[in-house]
Order: sequence, then structure tokens, then C-alpha cells
Amino acid sequence: MQRRLPHLPCAPAFFAAWFLAIYGVGWVSLNHAVAQSPSEQSPAGITIIPSMVQRASSNHWTPLKVVAVNRGSQDRNELISVYVDGEPKVQFAADVWVPAGSQRQAWVPVLVPPQTEVGRVNIPITSMMLQSGPDGETLRPDWTDAATIKRSLLLTEDEINTGLISDPPTIDLDGTEVYRIDHLTKLIDVGRTSAIQNSMELPNIAFNANFLPDTHGALDQLDQIVIAGNSLRHDTAGLLAVRRWLRRGGRLWIMLDQTDEDIVRDLLGDDAVFDIGDSTMLNQFELQSFNAVGSNDAVSETWESESPVEFVRVFTSSEDISSSIDGWPAAFWQSVGDGEVLFTTLGGEGWLNSQRGPMNGFTYFSRRLFEPHVEPFDSVAAMAPLVNEQIGYQVPSRSTAAFMMITNTVLIAAGGLWWMRMKRLERLAILIPAVALLTGGAMLWIGKSNSGSIPTTIASGQLVVINEATQEADIQSTYAVYCQDETPVELSSKADIFVQPLEWASNRTKRAQWSGSGENRWIQPEQPPGTVENWFSNTSMFVTNSTNTSDIGSMPTMLTGSFNETGFVGNLEHASSMKLEDAFLASFPAPSCSAKVAMSDKDAAITVGPDAVLTAGQFVDATLLDDTQTRRQALLRQLFESGEQSFLKDGVQLMFWSDPQDIGIGVSEAFDRIGTSLVSIPVKLRAPEPGTRVRIPATFIKTESFTKSRGMSSLFNPRNGQWLTDVTKSTETDLLFRLPPELGDVAITRVNVSMRIAAPERTVAIKAVHGDQSTTVFEIDSPTGLQSFSIDDESVLDASINGGIVLTLSVSSPIDGAPEAADSVVISQQTPQTNVPHPIVGEIETTNKTWQVDSFIIDVEGVAK
Repeated sequence: MQRRLPHLPCAPAFFAAWFLAIYGVGWVSLNHAVAQSPSEQSPAGITIIPSMVQRASSNHWTPLKVVAVNRGSQDRNELISVYVDGEPKVQFAADVWVPAGSQRQAWVPVLVPPQTEVGRVNIPITSMMLQSGPDGETLRPDWTDAATIKRSLLLTEDEINTGLISDPPTIDLDGTEVYRIDHLTKLIDVGRTSAIQNSMELPNIAFNANFLPDTHGALDQLDQIVIAGNSLRHDTAGLLAVRRWLRRGGRLWIMLDQTDEDIVRDLLGDDAVFDIGDSTMLNQFELQSFNAVGSNDAVSETWESESPVEFVRVFTSSEDISSSIDGWPAAFWQSVGDGEVLFTTLGGEGWLNSQRGPMNGFTYFSRRLFEPHVEPFDSVAAMAPLVNEQIGYQVPSRSTAAFMMITNTVLIAAGGLWWMRMKRLERLAILIPAVALLTGGAMLWIGKSNSGSIPTTIASGQLVVINEATQEADIQSTYAVYCQDETPVELSSKADIFVQPLEWASNRTKRAQWSGSGENRWIQPEQPPGTVENWFSNTSMFVTNSTNTSDIGSMPTMLTGSFNETGFVGNLEHASSMKLEDAFLASFPAPSCSAKVAMSDKDAAITVGPDAVLTAGQFVDATLLDDTQTRRQALLRQLFESGEQSFLKDGVQLMFWSDPQDIGIGVSEAFDRIGTSLVSIPVKLRAPEPGTRVRIPATFIKTESFTKSRGMSSLFNPRNGQWLTDVTKSTETDLLFRLPPELGDVAITRVNVSMRIAAPERTVAIKAVHGDQSTTVFEIDSPTGLQSFSIDDESVLDASINGGIVLTLSVSSPIDGAPEAADSVVISQQTPQTNVPHPIVGEIETTNKTWQVDSFIIDVEGVAK
């Protein structure tokens, strides 16, 4: 059947008239545009919208997307500024260059202020266009003639925000891509539902674009990120953003059945603790899983389907395996900085049973994964007093005082010798007071000039933590900015770094402004004279090694060493250009040890002996501390109080004080710069040669509670190394001392024990556990203070039986025979970072005669096999 066109009367004439009308309008418009000056052309259209994250919460950053369209024939620079919740004194701006006849996309991060209103679901944002003129900046209406535009951000204070990074969907005809995306979304939704009690109304955040937002705090709003694809392969900035978000407390789920191994290694470096063997398809399997909050026994369940599921078989050094199939890990965890990574090797279909719902193993790791974002370790508040105390007048140096005293002595001696030759010694009665007045006046003048004028100064304090796995340094910097006179601060920083005020509340308007290259600077009035303002930054930068360039200059990334009969001996490469002050080895919660440093042309030799153990709260090996060392020790005490949640728990590290690193923070030339940095470098152990006599200091020995048939005592907390205080009941506490696994097999010949205890009117005994037997190796009545002894019976020092040396601390009832209750209370405790729950034997108070242990440490001597 033929199809008829609609009837148009006088079609040729109609089309001719239509063509002439359009041509005429276009000609007039073109001539009008040509006649316009560049300044008369319409401004670029600017649109501010929430980015793909589309979330906001208190005290967190969220990125906004800026879309600029320039329809003119001239390039334009557009400045758009945003403020949040009606507070124009704190602004965030982007300076966007838009080429002629083009569209440009940029990002501007904004910080959401603290929220006190319960149940608030959105927060307003106001954007405005700015233009510079002879009288300063003025508002410029946009293409709709509006001076300001208001929008709102979604507040998600109580929601768990999950991001999904997968391959972008492609066009297909069989529905494979649709099924893949739907199944991923369903899998994540089921996991969130099984882990979270309250209803989750917000969907996952799918990063469907080719690149993640490249701006400060782009991923701050996310609690978890799921990687199920290879879209990060060509997104270098995205890889860095995810890695740094992870190290600052994020939780990452990587599906190895959908993500290539090389991308994971680019992301995690040496923290990717697995090697892929092969991949197979399974129609049925038996899954063994451990519940992180349940019993020690594995839960077994079966899965069967006509449609096979992929299973990637991997070798891993991780000890935190959540599920396995035939001994091959199906789900395992790895800690990275303050965050952790979940690896799954079983395809998504294998975690969901069509008849029974999600597998138990899936539910177990979902409860651990879908938790709120862990706040990263923060040294800024602790560092601020140290930095502020650097601002002040300078006391005259000892060399200046010595010079004045020597001058005084020389003048008197010279005058005395001269007048002795002239036989006019009586003139010394005039010379000595005159010289004393002269030198005294000079000292007073020097002191007054130093104390009466404090220079305009920016002082900095840094915590530099080296991540050897990715050859990066995490740098937290705290700044104190002091102005002697009213001075423009002109703070700026290069891309990937952002310096921000410690306290945002201020009477002065501040604006953080980003350029198209990512560099940023602060636009603000001059700082009032005589005031100190604190700022901080938190960034990660690459450090130098033999294969890459450096963002922050030559810097060591690893202390490599081993043991000999004197203790630990190590070599710190590329350390010749650094200052190493008050160095010590730390391994929270083990005791720290002071380190001796011997510099050479390129490297530094680090040695630690068994007698270098520092007492709790001591971090400087000196009896008398100067003012600088006192301030440093106070800071370290604060850091170690929260060591359980910090980088300090990640194995043995060399820590020392040095000069601050140049990370690209700019400031006005009127400022003097002073500062210091606390550097932490990981220690890598080498196995000693067979036959070498070794001595392992206490810092390298991990102390755990040991479970026997009577349960685990609550007297000692292995997570923070603290002992229960003011104990009244007799008890036996079993401790397991693990040697470094890198040490290999060692024939232990002696164990040296140092115990600080106060147990008046009680008998304290130490027993060595070997197999099912125990032997008393030390006993003392009413001990007070430090007790030291050695165990040299090699028959009770076999570390291979229990995975380490087991010692029992036994404290008796009061010697005078005060009555005790025979009952004990059994409660539950979960050992951190393991799937093993342990009972605790709680103590019942029966007497007012208390006792307590302050420390219990050992060092080990032996011969390497």
C-alpha cells in the first residue's frame, strides 16, 4: 500500500517563502553579532548541579559540577562562587576558562557546615557569577538576568552511601548488559539490607562516567565503594582518589571475577596480597564461612544451579579469610591504612541462593562491609599546640652569651696586662665596672630587641607516614600563621593539595578559589596584626625511589634490617639529606625502643639494642629534656593514646623528627617559615643467616592473650596493651608472645623478662607453658616495682608448639588468708581483626587489697636455623 504525504497548498511557493524568512533572520542575526563588541556578546551560560555523588552530610566535602557553555566567538574566563546554607562569609569558587563556541565541565568542592536540626533532608546552596572591575568584584547576572541562583543538596546524615564503579553499559541485543547491571545492583542491595537494620531509601551511586570527579574531597560522602569492572584502567586521577579515600578509613569491595588483576595492583600496589592461579566454572560447591561475631566453627552450606558461576582461584597471604571453597579463598580481607578491602573471587550469582536467599557467608561479610565510614586518624588537633608554641620571640643563643662573656674577659685581661706593664693597676677599678656595664647593656639590648618584635611567621608541623606498598607519603600538616602587622596572607597550594582553616567560623569573608589546573588559593582580607590563625592540609604525594620521580624530593621509604647478637641492625637508604632527631622504633601496643643513628655518605645505619626499651609514655632517650623535646614527647603521648585506630598498629616503624617537607603551599613573601615534621617509615625484616646468634628486642614481639581450657583472662587487653588496674582477686593470665614471622625458625636459648608490678602481700609466679605442661620459672612475694629475670631452660622455650612463647602470670590471694569467692564470671569478647571470639574470665572483687601490673615485656635470644 502506498503512503500518501499530507497535502500542502502551493508547496513550491510555501517552501520558497519559508527559506527566505529563515535566511533573512539568520543574515540579520549574523550582522548583529559581527557588529557587537566582545564585551557586548552574551555571557557564557553557567549551570551548577550536584555531581554524581549527590550526597551531603555534616563536616564533609561534596563536589558540585559546573557546566559552562560559551556560544560567543571569544574565549571567556568565568568566575562562579558558591556558599552553603545561607552563609556568604565562607565561599567556594571556580575560575573556569571556556573557549569560544564550546562547552566546559569543571568541579567546585563545598564543605557542608555542621547540622544541629534533626530530620533535615536538604540544605540550600547559592551560586553567583562574579566579575572584576575598577571598584573590585561585582555580581554579574547570568543569561537569565538572575544575580544569584539557589538550589539544594540532599542531606544524608544517617544513610549508608555506597558507590559502584563498573564498566559502562554497552549496546547489545541479547540483554546481557541489562542483566549484568541489574544483578550488580541487586547484589549490593541485598548485602545492604542484610547488614543494616533501618530501611535504606537511597539507591547506590553508580559512577557511569569514564572518569571520577577530580577535586578535593570528591569521595568523602561515600561509606563503601564496590569495584566490579575495569573502568578505572585509564583514570589515573580516579585510582589515586580511590586509594587515598581507602587509606583514610574507606571500605572497598573488589570483585576479582569482574576486575582485572593489573588494575587492582595499580590501585593497591604491594597491598594487593594475592596471586591469581586460574578460573573455573562451578555448578555446585560447598561454601565454608566464618561469622565475625559468632563461634569459632565454620558454617557450611551448599549451592547448586544449572547455570554455572565463575570462581577465580587465588593464592593469598591474608590471614583474614571470610569464606572458602575446597580450601580456596572465596572472600578475604586486607587492611590498607585506616581502611580495609574485601576481595571476593566467587561470581555474584554464587552468593545468592535462588531458594534460600543470600548465602550465610555473604551475610557475614556484608555486616562488616556496610558500615559507616571510619573517621581517619587525625593528628591536626594534637599538632596545633606544638606549632603555636613555635610562634614567639627568640631567646638569645648560648653562643651569643658565650661571645659576650669571652669579650668581657678578654677586655679585662688585656687592660690588666697593659696597666701591669705600665704599673698602673689601680685603673682596673675603673675598667672592670665599665666593661661589666658595657657587656650587661649589650645583653639587655639584645634581649629587648628579640623579645619586643615577633616576626611575621608561618610555622608548620607535619606527620609524614610512608606507605611503601605504593611509594607514597600521607602528609598531615598543621600551620600557625602569625602577622606582626596587618598583612595579606595569600595562601595557595598546587593541585591535589588544599589548605583550609582549622576553625571555619570567622568575622572575615573567606573564599577558596580553584583554577582550571586544580591549583587553589584563598581570597580574604588582610589578617589583623598580633593574631594567630591555624590552618591544615591532608594530602598524599609520591616519594622518590629508583624507578619514579618524586613530588617531595629524595626521601627513604623503607628501613631494611635483620637481627644479630646485639639486637636489630638496619640500613635506611637515601637518608643522607635528611635530619634524624630523637629516633625510635614503635609498634603499637608493644613498647618502643630508642634507636641509634650513624650517618654515612648516602644512607643511615640504625641499631637498636635490648637495653633501649623506653618506658610507657617515653619517646626520647634522655634524662633531661629541652623545651623542644618536651613538646615533642607531649605530642607523641597524644598520638599513642589513639594508636589502636592509627597507622601505629601497622607493624614496626622507625619514627624520627626532621625538617618539614615542601608540599607546595604558597604564602606571602613577608612571612618567615619555620617548622618540623614527625616521620614514620615502615621496617622490613630479613631472615638472618643460619647459625647466626640473634637477640630480638621487645618492640618486634607481639603480645596476645592465650586461650586455655579455663578461658581468657580480662586482665590484659591485647588491642591497646593495657592492664586492668586495682585488681582484687587472685588470677592466672596466659600470654602468648609471637616472634616476627620473617625471622624464620629460631632455636630459643634465653628469654629475658621485665615486669613492673605492685602486688603487696601476694605471691607472684611466672610459669612457662610447653605443650600440656607448665613449669614455674620465677616466684616472688610482695613484689613492688621492676622485676627482671631470665629463663634459660631450653626445654620450656619451644616456640613451635603454640606459635610462640606462652607465659602464665599467676597472682595468689593475700598471704594473710583473706577469704575469696570461688566463682568467676564468663563474658564474651571479640578479638579485633580476627574471626575468633574468645571468652573472658571476669574477676569478682572480694577484698580491698588491690594489685596491678603496669608492664610485662620480654626480649628473646637464640640461634637462627
